[in-house]
Amino acid sequence: MPEDRTQKTKHGRQKQEARSKKSVLCSLSSVLLFLVSCFFLLSTFAQAEERKDVQKIDRLVILPMVNISGNFDAQTIIDSLLQKGLKKRGFKLVPYEDVDKFLSNRRIRNTSSIDRITTLELNRELGVDAVILGSIDQYSNIRDEIYVGLTLRLIGTRDCSIMWMDSVSYTGSDFVGLLGIGRVSSLDKLGEVAVNNIVDGIPRKYLFGNREDNLLEMGNLKISPAFVGGGKSAKVSVKIVSVAEKPVQVQAYVGEMKFDLKNGNGNYYDGEITVPFIDGLYAVDIIATLSDGKAFHFPSAGVVNVNTVPPKVTISTNKDFTAGFIKKDSIIFTLKSDKAIEKWEVEIVDKENKYVRGGRGFGTLPMQLVWSGENDAGGRNNDGVYNLKLSVWDASGNAGFFQKEIMLDTTPPKVKINAETSDSEGVVFNIDYEKEEIIDKWEFIVTGENSEIIKKISGRGDIDKRIAVSLMLGERALGSRKLMYTFKAIDKAGNIFETSNQTNIFAEKKEEKFAKKNEKFINSWGEGDF
Repeated sequence: MPEDRTQKTKHGRQKQEARSKKSVLCSLSSVLLFLVSCFFLLSTFAQAEERKDVQKIDRLVILPMVNISGNFDAQTIIDSLLQKGLKKRGFKLVPYEDVDKFLSNRRIRNTSSIDRITTLELNRELGVDAVILGSIDQYSNIRDEIYVGLTLRLIGTRDCSIMWMDSVSYTGSDFVGLLGIGRVSSLDKLGEVAVNNIVDGIPRKYLFGNREDNLLEMGNLKISPAFVGGGKSAKVSVKIVSVAEKPVQVQAYVGEMKFDLKNGNGNYYDGEITVPFIDGLYAVDIIATLSDGKAFHFPSAGVVNVNTVPPKVTISTNKDFTAGFIKKDSIIFTLKSDKAIEKWEVEIVDKENKYVRGGRGFGTLPMQLVWSGENDAGGRNNDGVYNLKLSVWDASGNAGFFQKEIMLDTTPPKVKINAETSDSEGVVFNIDYEKEEIIDKWEFIVTGENSEIIKKISGRGDIDKRIAVSLMLGERALGSRKLMYTFKAIDKAGNIFETSNQTNIFAEKKEEKFAKKNEKFINSWGEGDF
């Protein structure tokens, strides 16, 4: 028995050792497989670098930002912040003088986009790896809020593709935290925050596809408008330069949607694209096909910005009533929009919606407008209710509207006052005026014959229609009593009505006179009648 037990124990130990060896072998196999995979990936990456498919981004050129914010100082401030942020990230920047000389030699004035040929020349002449271009969409301080909006694109100078693009938009209130702490009140500080946040996303390297036998090259691509409302159309014009033959087909791609472009003028191909309905930046690819079916793909040749959100506009006024230019009075309108405006229109209409006065413009919305009740010809309008209508459109064609009611009132209030005596109340002044009169404040003073103030009352808004002035019984017994009253009222437009008058309150007591006894007078009533 002990021998059998010993053999079994030995057999079990051998099985356990076998399992351990198997486990170790499996672990070694997994490690070996992992190392082989890593080697394969490193080898692939090394081969990619050897073929120069991986492009490091080290040297950059910044083209002047397109400033559509309406703030003339914004371009200098943002360019400075952008250079500072890129240098902090470790990028090398081409000096401004070299960039200016390059653009001047080619007479390039519009830096909102860049064609492929110019991009390749930047690589050859200035040795840059990528180009940064974009726009300053917002940079404003309106009333109690500040706005900054930027859009940037990074173009590779080897394959001329858009390797990165982003857009940021901030207000000073976006950083408010608990208890209202954290609000950014400085416009330049908010600009620095926006630039740093967008610069942090710029990549340091990218993959590009080598193209050999370039029988076609793409020149400039124009998309108009660059900002489009969701689902709307935009015009596309692209220049295709051919070495041997012209392409038989040129198409523009926006995502999965393709649109045919027709050859209209020399090397230019034109057509229309329909943009997506959802807001965002969308790359536009161009594919040109030769007669043998060989296709040339120009990825991210351009970009279109889809914006479907209408601007939010408001009008605030220092007051809603004006006495007009005749009395040197006016209403100041403060206009405010939450985004950049392409064009705007303001009009004032009467209660029948008849046009009275207006104006329109392009670009930045004016901060303030003034109306003194005049029409476009400089003449005077009739008193009454008017409406100020503000309409704005952004670069995508989205419209925003706001309407505010105002009033022109050049006539003082019309008030009638009469006095009557009352056995219980003394003297009652009845005050009457039209319902249309909008009174701001009023004052009523009653004085006696010796100029002593008997009653003084004032208020805001509607006037008391009935004002009672009590007199002492002794005063009533005096007989004839003269009182002086003064009344003053000011309406919402500042027009003043003022009157004063003297009135006899009590008639003099008259002595009662009875007829003398007439013997001939016979009373026909008998005593029983009473």
